[in-house]
Amino acid sequence: MMTRGIEEEILALSLAKFQWKTSGQIDLLEDLFDDALHFVHITGHVSSKAEWIGELRFRHFVYNRIEPRGATVVVVGDTATLKGKAVFDVTMGSHNGQYRLAFIETYVRRPDGWKLTELLTNTY
Repeated sequence: MMTRGIEEEILALSLAKFQWKTSGQIDLLEDLFDDALHFVHITGHVSSKAEWIGELRFRHFVYNRIEPRGATVVVVGDTATLKGKAVFDVTMGSHNGQYRLAFIETYVRRPDGWKLTELLTNTY
């Protein structure tokens, strides 16, 4: 597949991930996340795949709305790096907040498809 096609595939996958988060489709997120997922939150806290999926399943963290603000993708071999921005409306426990986040998502092509291996977030 040409690089441009892969870039479009990764952009679509990232947008689908946002939809799955806001609609509570945790099984689809769990399938997308690599078993060795490394998720660095804006607080600096690092979550594993198991920890993050648990937070989502038990609704300790709920994505109410996500408004993407653009993204770019760079592909090198079987690794795709997406850099983007979005506004996230989330509920954590009893607190609801809106966050403007810049994020970097790293996807690696595995035999069963693209997997999200790393997610880094920061405010903007």
